[in-house]
Amino acid sequence: MNNMNKEYAEALFALSCENNCQKDYSLSLNTVLNFIEETPDYLAFLSSPGIPLGDRLSALDEAFGEILPEYVLSFLKLLCEKSRIQDIKECVAEFDALVDACENITVATVTSAVELSDNQKETLKSRLDKMSGTDVVLECSVDEGLIGGIVVEIDGKVIDGSLRHNLNNVKEVIGK
Repeated sequence: MNNMNKEYAEALFALSCENNCQKDYSLSLNTVLNFIEETPDYLAFLSSPGIPLGDRLSALDEAFGEILPEYVLSFLKLLCEKSRIQDIKECVAEFDALVDACENITVATVTSAVELSDNQKETLKSRLDKMSGTDVVLECSVDEGLIGGIVVEIDGKVIDGSLRHNLNNVKEVIGK
């Protein structure tokens, strides 16, 4: 993460705390991010130095002026003015991480060889809650290349319980 992007996100987070609207700002930022990801030409327009800044800022007003909180719109304009609008995804991710930390929430990325059942997800969440001491939110995905098992990334740590990892460990032991 670029430190400047982190500083921008932290500044907006501080404003959201003053106004007690962290979730509202997060929802608004993610709405904008989803729109930008679905419309890449819009981001190209906003970040184009060949288009006058006033036109780009007006486009933000027209697109989001009626639906975003004032500070979120000002945040987007600041990113545009400072030629950082292309970093919106990083800024939103940092903002959301600050909201999660404030609410004692940890996100765990879970990759499994097959889709986990609801019961398996609940059991895994419960164990991760206890292990981390926080409320864990699971982001699950499937990677058929794992052969079997799961890989969990939480708090910067990787817990690799995949069959591929276990087979590689056995291979190393046998090879010695």
